[in-house]
Amino acid sequence: MMNIGTGINILNENIREKIKTENIFKIFNSFIIPLLTHEERDFMLALQRYCLDVVEPKVDLTRDVYGIFPVLGEAGYMQRLYPYQDFKPFGMRYEMILAMVLSIVDPELDLARVVSGVLAMNPLYSHGKSDREKRALDDLMSGRKIGCICITERERGSDAVNMQTHAKECDDSTGDVMFDGEKVYTTNGPVADYFIAYGVADEGNPRGSMYQALVERGFKGLETHRLGILSAPRVHIGQTLFKHVRVPRDNILGGLGQGYTNLFRGLVAERNTIIGSSLGISWLSAITGLIYAHLRKQFSKRILEFQAVSFPMAEMLVDLMAATNLGFSAANEYQKIAKYPENVEMVKYNASFSAGTKFLASNLAHRISYEMQQLCGGAGYTDNLRIDKALEISKIQEIIGGSRNIQLMLVTQAMKTIVNMID
Repeated sequence: MMNIGTGINILNENIREKIKTENIFKIFNSFIIPLLTHEERDFMLALQRYCLDVVEPKVDLTRDVYGIFPVLGEAGYMQRLYPYQDFKPFGMRYEMILAMVLSIVDPELDLARVVSGVLAMNPLYSHGKSDREKRALDDLMSGRKIGCICITERERGSDAVNMQTHAKECDDSTGDVMFDGEKVYTTNGPVADYFIAYGVADEGNPRGSMYQALVERGFKGLETHRLGILSAPRVHIGQTLFKHVRVPRDNILGGLGQGYTNLFRGLVAERNTIIGSSLGISWLSAITGLIYAHLRKQFSKRILEFQAVSFPMAEMLVDLMAATNLGFSAANEYQKIAKYPENVEMVKYNASFSAGTKFLASNLAHRISYEMQQLCGGAGYTDNLRIDKALEISKIQEIIGGSRNIQLMLVTQAMKTIVNMID
């Protein structure tokens, strides 16, 4: 069983014995299995057994999460979006299942995994060609090394287009590119080995001049610092500085202008994975609260018997089931565009659909975690239950991949396109 933290235990033995990950999985499975194929069910059950037997015993809520990466990599659980070695099955639905299950075990671990195993891995898998890029991909997939992605800047939060970081091809005909600038909110950045970095040659034309590059720890001029993000103490989130960092030609994933295309092709995969993580956080909080309310007595009755507790819990479970169905629908739509990337209308639809679903799932994770704390009372604020941890990571999930207002902006753009059809 994991080390739950530094505080003392105030739960009675019966409650403590029942609120185990294994029991949370049992209840989770009763809701989820009807939504899955037989192959997906077998994948999920095997993943859960691996988490209980191998991953969870190594989880220590007083230590950083990164020591567990190789444990995930050994079994092919750093990602399941793409095929890698002999690890099967794979696809967005499997990646979503992986994100949900790992978020139930440890929301912080999954947050860091998603960034290293999906956000940083995806550009390498999709665009990496050189031996250096393929080596980096292997390092990330195995969990031996840590990855991050450098998009957001001090003055450019959710604006992924108008970057100030400068990237310009060197004048010596080598094809190397020089990066200068600052990135912030880089999850895993202070401890990362690999950085997927974006910069523009012309701030006035970012779409036509954006570069995408693999920057490696040890490159001269690369500097990282940790930000004070109190919600995720076991995940390093930081500032990444590029001070005349020369990136070799073999590390350029997207040349002049191609960097912009590559960036936006990867955002839908990013959002869908975050949807899975947010749903996992919601299920962790909802089921933990449900078990606690079933066992905890107040005024000589189980608190679940009070309508003021049972009705809000029932409403949240209804919302969560609907959101989970929607999440799997988003995964299905992603699989379609992966198969037919040339269908522009389908790609545009999927971008807005995934944005709306990400908004709903991440917002729901925060709401359910907060409300479950209220319904469970004081114990929900301690490290005896994982609800407070889920609540804190839900805040991060709601802003990464674009803040909730950015997601709504993407939806409203789609709305305008649709309504213009009648003009």
